[in-house]
Amino acid sequence: MWQCPECERKFKSTNQDHCCGKIETIDRYISEQADEIQPLLYKLREVIRSAAPNATEKMAWQMPTFWQGENLIHFAAFKKHISIFPGAEAATVFTDRLIEYKVAKGTIQLPLHKPLPYELIADIARWRVSCVEGKNNQDMDASKMTRKVYDIPDYLAAALDGSGLRERYRARPPYQRNDYIGWITRGKREETRRKRLNQMLDELRSGDAYMGMEYNAR
Repeated sequence: MWQCPECERKFKSTNQDHCCGKIETIDRYISEQADEIQPLLYKLREVIRSAAPNATEKMAWQMPTFWQGENLIHFAAFKKHISIFPGAEAATVFTDRLIEYKVAKGTIQLPLHKPLPYELIADIARWRVSCVEGKNNQDMDASKMTRKVYDIPDYLAAALDGSGLRERYRARPPYQRNDYIGWITRGKREETRRKRLNQMLDELRSGDAYMGMEYNAR
């Protein structure tokens, strides 16, 4: 174990990159980073602020944080990358756009040797806002259904909006929409849920399939 001589915190690695002491503001956090990193962090902060204009800025878990009833997104600087922390479901919603990045447990690492994907970051921040503002509630009349009715999760609704397939989803019979939700959310592994979500989106695009079966809209 290595102990920082300034803040006396202990780490597994010698000279572990960290912030000493308690940092009260995002401005101070950014000012304590390397000179070449600071402009990137200021830009990142502005991109998130524009995408989440009603969010409050604060420090949480020693990281710059945007808060809107709950933590929307954190970000933090490291030696070789900048990480954003939008929650675990972001990896499922934005899977196609995160292929070239390291993603784990709600963390997305953005390497410093390539330009930061500000448009992607903005889209993720807007998605988080839509989640907490409850704009993605299920639009379905399930009054005549005898089977279990599922609520649409935020990540699935965001995937429909992000892919432009919301109207095609709404055009499907209520039982199909409900079956899709139940099938996707019952997946125990994130990889399984992602695979099923992508299949639903593909079937909505083609318009001639439903959960692997032929479908003819009338």
